[in-house]
Amino acid sequence: MPPTDEKPRHSAISAQLFELLKVMLTLLLTGLIGGGITYYYQNRAHRDQQELQEVETARQSALVFLREVGDILEQRRQAAFHCLYAIRDTAPPEEIEQSWKEYIQAVDAWNTKWNLYRALVLEQFGPEMQKRFYDEQTDAEGIWEKSSITGKLIIFHDQLSEFHKQTRAKTPPDAAQLEKLYSSITQDCYAFYSEVIARIQEGTVGKRSWGTIRKDRS
Repeated sequence: MPPTDEKPRHSAISAQLFELLKVMLTLLLTGLIGGGITYYYQNRAHRDQQELQEVETARQSALVFLREVGDILEQRRQAAFHCLYAIRDTAPPEEIEQSWKEYIQAVDAWNTKWNLYRALVLEQFGPEMQKRFYDEQTDAEGIWEKSSITGKLIIFHDQLSEFHKQTRAKTPPDAAQLEKLYSSITQDCYAFYSEVIARIQEGTVGKRSWGTIRKDRS
């Protein structure tokens, strides 16, 4: 007959092997879970960092756009201002013509890049802001109160052109009314710049701007 202690010894070995197996499984599962968690957070951190870089790139691009469009738009506004007051104050003819020439040059500079600006407004700040810059359907109506910045610039240009001609056959626009139109454009430009700056600061530029619904700032 076999020794009486062989069966208990076999049971003890089996128990030890079972415990060892549990330890190995525990270590394996811990490694897998820990590795998965580590990978998840590393991947998330990488995505967050990449997103921050994309936002910063979009901000810088938006700032470049703001500086350029603001510079050319302000040149046009200031040229219009000087021309308007030269005509209103009955300046010497050569001064009036020089101011008119400078105004037309500013208009040409604006028109040359206008299509690019329109596309960049849409890309950088979304369709809502593009409509404030140019709204084809509304601007076609020619109603000042409804018009975008571009629409108002067009209306003002037509009025200023008539004011510059000063023909007897047609009554020229009233200077005070032109001053009001100019003031309205100035306010719209300021509001547009303020909104653009706010969006840049908030990071709602580029692809982020398309999913953003905002109330217009006054």
